[in-house]
Amino acid sequence: MKHVKSLLAVATIIIMGMVGCSKGTTGPAGPAGPAGPDSVLHSSWITLNTVYNSNDTLYEDTLIAPSITIGIIDSGVVLSYIEFTDQNNVVHIEPMASLGSFAFEDFTAGKINIASRFDLTGNKYRYIVIPSPKKTLSTSPGKIYGYTPAELKAMPYAQAQQVLSGNN
Repeated sequence: MKHVKSLLAVATIIIMGMVGCSKGTTGPAGPAGPAGPDSVLHSSWITLNTVYNSNDTLYEDTLIAPSITIGIIDSGVVLSYIEFTDQNNVVHIEPMASLGSFAFEDFTAGKINIASRFDLTGNKYRYIVIPSPKKTLSTSPGKIYGYTPAELKAMPYAQAQQVLSGNN
């Protein structure tokens, strides 16, 4: 009987400890902080609609790009990619810089002007805006995330995604 009372006392203590240690309700979340000025931004994929300009003998399209500001043009980097399907129905994503003299881009505040020697209508285009505050500069002057703007612009899309997400 003595063992039963001791066992009962121990069981009571364990049960009380389990009930007493249960988690309470979670309090309300605090307010969201302001967005930081050094965020990397990207557009959605934009379907191009290039129109032939007989004066320049080029196909042209102008895209609205509100995240491209004077500050970005002066000290940041804009990466751009084109998605196309080859004759074997394989989808490729290439840096616009890889098109060389076949396509040109002109970035102005709020706009991207694209000119091409061939019709890019139906192809998809995406741009990535990288501000250049002190936080993103590496120890080497002129480098962002350890890369020069030219290296970033020529970088394959998948690699740029890794670098900009910090998974490199």
